[in-house]
Amino acid sequence: MGGKHGARRMVGAGLLTAFLTGCAAQPTQAPVAAPAPAPAPVVAAPATSVPDFTQINQTTCPGATPSYAEWVARFGAYALHQGEPEPVIRVAFADVTENPKIRDRAGKQAEFVTPVWTYLERAVSDERIAKGQAKLPEVRSIAADVERDYGVSLAVLMGIWGIETDFGNNFGDVNVFEALSNVGYGTSRKDFACTELISALKIAATGKVQPKQMIGSWAGAMGHSQFLPSNYLTIAVDRDGSGAPDLWTSMPDVFASTANHLVRDGWQRGLTWGFEVKLPKGFPYQEAELDIEKPVSHWQQRGVRTIDGQPLPALPGGTSILVLAGYQGPAFLVTKNYKTILKYNYSTSYALAVAYLGQRVMGGPGVKAKWPVDEPLLSLDEREELQQRLVDRGLLAGNVDGVIGLKSRKAIRAFQLQVGLPADGFATKGLLEELRRRASS
Repeated sequence: MGGKHGARRMVGAGLLTAFLTGCAAQPTQAPVAAPAPAPAPVVAAPATSVPDFTQINQTTCPGATPSYAEWVARFGAYALHQGEPEPVIRVAFADVTENPKIRDRAGKQAEFVTPVWTYLERAVSDERIAKGQAKLPEVRSIAADVERDYGVSLAVLMGIWGIETDFGNNFGDVNVFEALSNVGYGTSRKDFACTELISALKIAATGKVQPKQMIGSWAGAMGHSQFLPSNYLTIAVDRDGSGAPDLWTSMPDVFASTANHLVRDGWQRGLTWGFEVKLPKGFPYQEAELDIEKPVSHWQQRGVRTIDGQPLPALPGGTSILVLAGYQGPAFLVTKNYKTILKYNYSTSYALAVAYLGQRVMGGPGVKAKWPVDEPLLSLDEREELQQRLVDRGLLAGNVDGVIGLKSRKAIRAFQLQVGLPADGFATKGLLEELRRRASS
């Protein structure tokens, strides 16, 4: 989701004009007025300090550069080498500015650093549910037609719309070329940024979507459904027949594009995403992981029931048990459609929020079991220490980075099994203290 710019150091008005106006070629799109020369006192450096991108030999995605302006210039040369039209490059980058806040936000995405219960409380708030229910009558017919044609449930379409852009209330205010060039310059994701910028230039080169229209989040995701440029090129749908997918003002295009994204990733018509369940005492928590798939009959035999205590409904294919907050928190039985939502944004908290927001907007229940909200959270240093202690015990391989992902959870489960704890893979202060105690004994 996009945010406000905040304070930014301007580069486009002075230094970037030097390379963007270095050649006589004019845009082939709608005419763009030449920028007025900046008054001498405003220019921070002579124009010659920034090279004309057409004179740079840059055949690969640029790495680290001394300044944002030079990164943009080198990317322009790279894009030219990739065959993108020079006039399109000039128009696309004419007004970009450096935005240091983008590099900060890249490392602080809420779905990856916030406890699942806090993330859900914010993402599936009463206020947001009310917004979705107020919007539903306006879009129900459009979304129902998309559900009929693509098989993606209206609830999930509403859930994604709500989580991505608060039902269209905030799809960002950053131009995609500015956003992605800042990601390329200021973070470690330069390859991602270059790939998406080339895709954005291809969109602009069609002449059907002007660069200034391409507004979205700090990470370059665009419009109501927050599509990256590469996804726009391959997945977005022109359902209203306007000549190009419009993810900013056309809700038929927005819902059809969202549904097409999910279908391309394996969405199965008529299959639920999952539901909350009750696990019996003695449940083998080492089986509660996304990469472990079993038929519903397996979980039925294990004593798993719906949250209301009823037998599990019959479902096709493999299913998984998910415990995002350990054995003391809620449990969910999820299907392949939950994993398809994950491909939209690979965060288990995000996918659960999408599922429950859509469910609540349509009048369904929320999570019934209690989250362990009093569980003290591990700091980054503590998560890294926990991982290092697992490495020292030979249970974990790879870099210590403080991110408790699938490998770390499996290593935690292995340790929990060794010491007789419920093998839920949940990283807690108690677990860290046990690792410390075992190391010193």
